[in-house]
Amino acid sequence: MARPSDPLLDWLRKKLDEKGMNTARIAEVAGLPRARVRKLLVGAEPMLVDELLAITKALELTPTELAAAGEISDPEPPGLRVAHEEEEPEGPRVDAWGNQPRQLFEVAFALGCDFFFLLDGAQLEGTKLPASVIAQYRGRDLPIKLDAKYHAYNDPKYDDASITLSLSFDALYTCRFPWSAIKQVIFFPVAPEPDEPDEPDAPGPQLRLVT
Repeated sequence: MARPSDPLLDWLRKKLDEKGMNTARIAEVAGLPRARVRKLLVGAEPMLVDELLAITKALELTPTELAAAGEISDPEPPGLRVAHEEEEPEGPRVDAWGNQPRQLFEVAFALGCDFFFLLDGAQLEGTKLPASVIAQYRGRDLPIKLDAKYHAYNDPKYDDASITLSLSFDALYTCRFPWSAIKQVIFFPVAPEPDEPDEPDAPGPQLRLVT
């Protein structure tokens, strides 16, 4: 069942997408726990006024924009909705026959979760990684973990042959990794909250025999 707050939450999530931010980044800027922000934005828990203000400030939304959000009309009931042409699904598509490493990176950035990837140590030359890193891992696979709150700074760029990422070592480096060098990708997903068990019905009055 739709709740009165659903249009506002949907509006906030769209603003996150427009600004290229995810829940991890918003949580850091707003000074709120990451898990708490996720629960708030999916409507799993009620949002306090202070939390709403912290999130809107992190999104750099003006009071005018926030006031306009309160005027969002309720969505049409399903039975009254006019049939439209089939809408294109949002987010990356999965193609079992396509470029699998690329799709895994696209999904990881779209989910906004921490993830880890392993580079073939024999293909580090020409990646524009720091020379010290290449020397350290020459002949060995190189692990790199990307924290979700910095995904916007990683600035992924894709082409048919490779992915280009901005990575921080002793300085900021723009590195290019051929798809053939990606040996493994591991996600660290945010688990959904378990459903709360229904409270048992209160027991009715009972008879007790007294002897």
